[in-house]
Amino acid sequence: MKKLKYIALILAATSFTACRKQLEEKPYGFLSTGNFYKTEADANSALIYAYSILPDLDYYSRNFITLTEAPTEDIEIAAGKSADNVLLDKLAATPVNATLRPGFQLPYVGANRANLVIAYVPKITAMSEAARNEVVGEAYTLRALHYFNLVRLFGAVPMHLEPVDDPSKTNLPKSSMKDIYDQVISDLTTAAGMMDQVRRLGRVNQVGAWGLLSKVYLTLASGKDSGSPGYDFVTNADEMYAKAKEYAGMVVNNQTVYGLSPNLVDIYDVNKKDGPEHLWDASADRTGTNEGLYSKLPKMFMPNLNFKLPNGVFVPGGFNEFLTESALYNSFDNNDKRKNELIISTIYDVGSGNSGTGPTQNLSITDAYTRPFSNKFNDSGWKAGDQTSCNTPILRYSDVLLVYAEACGPTAEGYAAVKAIRNRAGLGDLPPALSVEQFRDAVLQERSWELCFEGQRLFDLRRTHNIEKILVDKYGKTVTGDPYFFPIPQSEVDRNPNLNK
Repeated sequence: MKKLKYIALILAATSFTACRKQLEEKPYGFLSTGNFYKTEADANSALIYAYSILPDLDYYSRNFITLTEAPTEDIEIAAGKSADNVLLDKLAATPVNATLRPGFQLPYVGANRANLVIAYVPKITAMSEAARNEVVGEAYTLRALHYFNLVRLFGAVPMHLEPVDDPSKTNLPKSSMKDIYDQVISDLTTAAGMMDQVRRLGRVNQVGAWGLLSKVYLTLASGKDSGSPGYDFVTNADEMYAKAKEYAGMVVNNQTVYGLSPNLVDIYDVNKKDGPEHLWDASADRTGTNEGLYSKLPKMFMPNLNFKLPNGVFVPGGFNEFLTESALYNSFDNNDKRKNELIISTIYDVGSGNSGTGPTQNLSITDAYTRPFSNKFNDSGWKAGDQTSCNTPILRYSDVLLVYAEACGPTAEGYAAVKAIRNRAGLGDLPPALSVEQFRDAVLQERSWELCFEGQRLFDLRRTHNIEKILVDKYGKTVTGDPYFFPIPQSEVDRNPNLNK
């Protein structure tokens, strides 16, 4: 399977687009099962259908990045752009914020598609046990990802563990955060025991399940340790840190498929999707027929003018909506390759044409129109127009390596993990003999530099109870409402009265 760009995926994405307007009347992600789930080909098509929600415009190809980056010190929403996104930037989202609705709905669409695979593929006898286990294990991992996202975004939410084939089944009450985390852990543990370590582009395997489990346990550990709102149900932070270390350690020590890429830019090169960092991406292809199969995410970061990138790629004007904040840009060491190679600060202005290099233009972090912008989502083969082959990272090796470091604390193992990340970025080692708190604060800062613009920062600040300390006290943001959990969209509350309870 190449790039998840197959007929089945196109049909799945097209059918989802066609039925999106009917979501109020029909269950999320419903797929008829009457004449399906008979063969191995059916099982694989159903799995591709489940994966196809990830690169949707309203999920990892844009909306998820908006939800998780705009409230932080990573990006600022440009003046005159989406008013709801500006409110997210100001940590002032209300239940009627339109950006929240797909952030709530799309994970349920994905979870229901995964539930269909989990319910029906085990009944297919016309395929080997190993093939059946692989498909079902990936579906369990997909379901776990969706609920992990939902609980971190919204807190207690309903949890559907069976296919929704009737509107009456959509009005479930909320499950507690404890129950949701327990289910996510159960799903990932089950999945890890069913899958192999074979790389399949755009799909997850056993190593990815281990990595996601490590992040789940780290969230519980740090949530409890820091006193972050909502995590009082965790009984022992040290036990959770130990589990996070165990599963991250399995990614670090128990496989040979993944590792750190020696070249930072290569990580994000869409022509190198099989690079060692990619445990799991939401992949899109510029030849796709509609947004979700292709992506416009890179243009959200780019200035609205005709220019050429340093690699010679012509850009016919970006959307200039996601502006790099000075708080992030100025926090980097000037020698940090993650600043110098992964944030573009020099372009070639070509005016109305697209030939020649034109004059060099240095982008200023103080300019609200042409700021330095992320190089993480650029398509090296992009020619023109809005369609790009943009991959949104879901889980990277360096992310899990930093999970391992944080879980280990200031031990030889923890220091070695951070050293690998920092040395690749051209930086020296952390100071020796840090306390546990100092070391974990240093790892949190390292995650800020390593994973910026990738949808991780808000979750890191929430789980470590650092919204006020970093965003308010350090960077001067104003918080309105609950900064640790978004309100459930009012449209969903109107549809399901149980969400008021």
